[in-house]
Amino acid sequence: MSSLSTSTLDSKVLGSIRQSITGFLQRCGLQYKNGPLDETWYSECCQEATKRGYPMDAILPYMAIGAAVMSNAYDHLPDNATKMWICLFTAIGACIDDMMIRPEYIVHVYHFNERFANCQPQGHLVMSAYDGLLREVACYYSAPVSNFIVTSALDFVSSILLDNETKDMTISPRTPSYPEYSRMLSGIPYAYAYCVFPCTLPLREYVQCMPDLAIVLNHANDILSHYKEEIQGDTANYLSLMAASRGLTKQDALQELIEKTVQAHQNILEFLRPCPEAHDAYVAFFDGFIKAHTTVKRYKLEEVMSERSSS
Repeated sequence: MSSLSTSTLDSKVLGSIRQSITGFLQRCGLQYKNGPLDETWYSECCQEATKRGYPMDAILPYMAIGAAVMSNAYDHLPDNATKMWICLFTAIGACIDDMMIRPEYIVHVYHFNERFANCQPQGHLVMSAYDGLLREVACYYSAPVSNFIVTSALDFVSSILLDNETKDMTISPRTPSYPEYSRMLSGIPYAYAYCVFPCTLPLREYVQCMPDLAIVLNHANDILSHYKEEIQGDTANYLSLMAASRGLTKQDALQELIEKTVQAHQNILEFLRPCPEAHDAYVAFFDGFIKAHTTVKRYKLEEVMSERSSS
């Protein structure tokens, strides 16, 4: 590991983060595996994006994220068209999250929901691509699932505006639920949660675990992103907001988050056990969701584990 990465963190803090992430995986019955990107799916997704006329100069850096999430977390889905949609939805969403927050682009985010509702052209090609993907959801999922996916995706757009409007806002200890509210908007958890289950599976078989699945989606990502965010000095994230609102250290907040996420994971497994199809879909998703984080280099999990093994 380079000195650049560790120079801003105390070695004890680094060790504690590594231990926490390792413990989280173990408590969920998983082991760290550094898997490669599925190059076949990646190539097919890039070809599809090009065929659709997407602005590849903007979204190409994010196609690996889309391919990693789709080919790992959603590979159990039987329909390839649905999986392709998930890949493109993920890649475009990641691009929006990184790129469209810039001052020269954010005006297009402010207008997105209104233009989407009124079927008006979007002001930027990336936002146009996202608009088109949301209009396709009904091709893969019927109502009300398609509705939940779209509203979650629209909330994500609004979360970017919320972040822009609340820059440098002091987080009050009197509003400990605010970080969770903000995260539920920004994480698109319900869109990804409903996509876990095949469209042929009756909603009543799994809908009651949706709140817990949203917790798992958001906070497994928060846990696995924590190391990266700490070495980069990123404080505009859920864990930092949670710690500030609760008067906790980040490490204590991380431990609380792990407990909450593991409990949600166990709740889902127990609830879905009577329905093997739903249970198997979730197990495949969760294992793949973790693998997607090890595949995408941005999370630096290989760095975490190599440091742990050499310490």
